[in-house]
Amino acid sequence: MKVCGVICEYNPFHNGHLFHLSEARRQSGADYVICVMSGDVTQRGTFARHDKFLRTRMALAGGADLVLQLPVRFSCAAANEFAAGGVASLSALGVVTHLSFGCEEEAAGSLLPAAACLRSESLAFKEALDAALRDGLPYPAAYAVAAEAASGISGLSALLSQPNAALALHYLCALPPQITPVPVIRTGNRHDAPGLGIGAGASAVREALEAGAARADIAPSLPFAGELFAAEDAGRVHPENALEQLALWRLREMKSEALSGIAGVSEGLENRLFQAAGQAGDREMWLSLCKTRRYTRARLSRILTSALLGLTAPLAAAHPLPGYARILGFRQSARPLLRAVRRQSSLPLIAKCADYDRDDPLFALDVRARDLWALGCKNPAARAAGSDFTTSPVIL
Repeated sequence: MKVCGVICEYNPFHNGHLFHLSEARRQSGADYVICVMSGDVTQRGTFARHDKFLRTRMALAGGADLVLQLPVRFSCAAANEFAAGGVASLSALGVVTHLSFGCEEEAAGSLLPAAACLRSESLAFKEALDAALRDGLPYPAAYAVAAEAASGISGLSALLSQPNAALALHYLCALPPQITPVPVIRTGNRHDAPGLGIGAGASAVREALEAGAARADIAPSLPFAGELFAAEDAGRVHPENALEQLALWRLREMKSEALSGIAGVSEGLENRLFQAAGQAGDREMWLSLCKTRRYTRARLSRILTSALLGLTAPLAAAHPLPGYARILGFRQSARPLLRAVRRQSSLPLIAKCADYDRDDPLFALDVRARDLWALGCKNPAARAAGSDFTTSPVIL
């Protein structure tokens, strides 16, 4: 049995994702495709706009056979931890033979040799990384500079400024030898590129939806536009700024001493975060007040959401790898895959949340993230707590 894994967010599921799933299956020759998907919080540190079960349904309709949730401890984390959590989830299932990811054409040829060099994090790499950080570069940029210096691959630093290339490199560095990488060259716009159309990225679609753009302009970007628009019309969406005032209040209440223990906070940054929370009236203002050359908006955004969730540095350190695999949905035809996973997985498989240990810190964090996602929904009828325990996995 060949099984191809994909680590994703699908926020929302668009044509590029549909193409990638098709190519992942074709290029790997897989019998089944498993997606490990961010649930309620994304790697950018924001809540997903659409319900994770709606996104799961679209992934299954678009070619996935099984969708698992990436715990929020990894979904709301820097690229290296996001990648490590996703790869570890897939590897622990015991059935995954391939991992597919998207990357830019110009980066594809450099990623494998770069990963081979960087996997051991040589002394040369560590020294170059420390030097770049001392120069005030944010970690992603410092990592890219160090990667080029240690690998000797000319132009690697510039290539790694592209988010998909950087994530792909972290996937490859985390990948165990028994899983074969399957890079798929991107054909549409970058995920953060502006503009709609058949190749629109996720950011452009979200921005258009939030701005109330004409549905006729948005629809060509989406393979399942009707379902997405129905969710929008029903108010089952979480706007990016829905909980910003709650998050700022949380920072003000925590004060700088408690903030120093939040995941991602270091080097006295807590004082700046606390002071900015007292001045800012919204998320954007807070990010602008906190941002420096060293601290990117994405890192600060993750810190803000981590503070709201109670995701602390000690909690993250105590759980460097996922402790369970939660099923969000599967296809009826994938029952042989599910049986194989149940036999071979080193992680407990959660199909019904009510049967799992609610005292598990990672699981409790996921439940908290789900309740906060619901609280930020436009439709008050969708704001009830505990929906993780009342919503069954999607079955197609």
